[in-house]
Amino acid sequence: MSIERENNVILIIDDNAANIGVIVDYLKEYGFETVVARNGTMGIKRARFSRPDLILLDVLMPDINGFETCRRLKTDNITKNIPVIFMTALSEVEDKVKGFSVGGVDYVTKPIQQQEVLARVRTHLMLQAQNRQLKHQAIELQHAKELAECARSVAEDANRAKSTFLANMSHELRTPLNAILGFSQLMTRSDHLSPEDLENISIISRSGEHLLTLINDVLDMSKIEAGRITLNEQSFDLYRLLDDLENMWRMRAEDKNLQLIFKRSPDVPRYIRADDVKLRQVLINLISNAIKFTKQGGISLQVSVTNTSPYDMECKGQKNLHFEVEDTGPGIASEEWKSLFEPFIQTKSGRDSQEGTGLGLPISQKFVQLMGGGMTFSSEIGRGTVFEFNIQVSVADATDIQFNELACRIIALEPDQPRYRILVVDNRWDNRQLLIKLLAPLGFELQEATDGKEAMATWEKWSPHLICMDMRMPVMDGYEATKRIKSTEEGQNTVIIGLTASSVEEEKAMVMSSGCDAFLRKPWRESDLFELMRKHIGVRYVCETQKSVAASEQSENDRRNALTPSALAALPSEMLACMEEATIRADIERLFNIIDEIRGQDAALATALANLTGDFEYAKISDIIHEARKL
Repeated sequence: MSIERENNVILIIDDNAANIGVIVDYLKEYGFETVVARNGTMGIKRARFSRPDLILLDVLMPDINGFETCRRLKTDNITKNIPVIFMTALSEVEDKVKGFSVGGVDYVTKPIQQQEVLARVRTHLMLQAQNRQLKHQAIELQHAKELAECARSVAEDANRAKSTFLANMSHELRTPLNAILGFSQLMTRSDHLSPEDLENISIISRSGEHLLTLINDVLDMSKIEAGRITLNEQSFDLYRLLDDLENMWRMRAEDKNLQLIFKRSPDVPRYIRADDVKLRQVLINLISNAIKFTKQGGISLQVSVTNTSPYDMECKGQKNLHFEVEDTGPGIASEEWKSLFEPFIQTKSGRDSQEGTGLGLPISQKFVQLMGGGMTFSSEIGRGTVFEFNIQVSVADATDIQFNELACRIIALEPDQPRYRILVVDNRWDNRQLLIKLLAPLGFELQEATDGKEAMATWEKWSPHLICMDMRMPVMDGYEATKRIKSTEEGQNTVIIGLTASSVEEEKAMVMSSGCDAFLRKPWRESDLFELMRKHIGVRYVCETQKSVAASEQSENDRRNALTPSALAALPSEMLACMEEATIRADIERLFNIIDEIRGQDAALATALANLTGDFEYAKISDIIHEARKL
């Protein structure tokens, strides 16, 4: 829109009527509105009242001159922003400088040239309009900035609230699982359980682990959305991780008559530095899906090193690892490809199986991206699916790996050790009982406390070697109790293992910064706890495997002495015939029934037969029966 069509108002202040008439007529011709004043005092009043867009001001006037008039206009808040153009016959530089010094923006010389006046008026009105626009934009920008700051503050508050919620939910969900899984582990240590009891405990444990996986998936997705997922890199044995995964899924694949093939290229490094927990979870998610949806054929995992820049990768000790999981399952329909990595959305196969949450693939993709790679897939209906991803890793050395030396079941403490005092601190009775029932049979001396304040009092009186400290408790939490204990000279010699049910990754840093010597996340595994105790206070254990050699030798001798042809020949012939038939048919249930009958006559013989039957050694039983018949 042009300036003329905006009906700008021009105030003309001049004591010369002829000059006023010429200027007014000319400006009106170009669409301007004009207001006139014959002296400075009147001009100031007119300016305050009419609020003109621009003022043409004569310098030489009676009453007050133009310079003083301009000075007064510029000191008035109402008129100070109106541009003033001086009209003067004065030609001295000093006069022009004075005009600018009192606030003028320009000047025109008399006699007035109409085209010059029009050009200068237009220029300064344009500048004035642009200034107004800039001020308006600045105000809008400031307003937008304030809104953005407010939105950022609201988002931060929401994130803090979400983080607090996640921490609380993680604690509330994982804490009861700590008891479920912990006591399941504890029960398997009993020597008085029947095979049926052991199977029931195994079902409880597997179901608990499955529930823990579902909880972790939901919490991981929430942390991803909140931007709170971070990498926790450490050096580890990649070959061992792959072997563990193969052993984990081998039986599941065999149960479905599926082939399970793990391959790795010779140039894949054994020891690498990466986030092993996230890599393991990605592979578990992909292999689990492949086995779940594949009815026949097989599943393969191939690991290789992709081509990398010698400078960017090799010189820096880095590798780009490529993982490929292929199955011969039903395949994924093309219309489902776009939503495959969206959380809580399942494919048709997933919905038909009525298993899972639809979070495995979205979480896996995010984890791979976090590890510096990307995930792709290809699929064909009726032929199967291939998932591929790359991650960047650093090559590590075997000396960088922290191995868990306790790969066995602990059954006792070695002799000639101190009587270790362990303080168990937790506000939940079941969590304290789990630790006490695990540690007491091994010979540890134990005391318990229900909060940090009670823990400090017990520590001062009892001086434990080690404290298992829950971090979230009423009265005084584990953080404060740990800080106070570690602030003393004696406390520096007390090892504190911080226990937390939170899945928030920053929690470990918080626990360690409070002064804890080690960190254990609930639900924990007993092997992890025993390893921390070995590492930090030097406990030496007796493993089941250490006693099993002597025990098995004794057992073998007892069996050899009890299981003889003469012992079988002493049995009723009908019983011997039934046993032979059951052996030929591999009828294990019937065999155990017969063995139960034998137990009343010869307990040692029954035990020896039960051991062979349990090991499916039907041929050995059959051979001894034949020898017995010859007697």
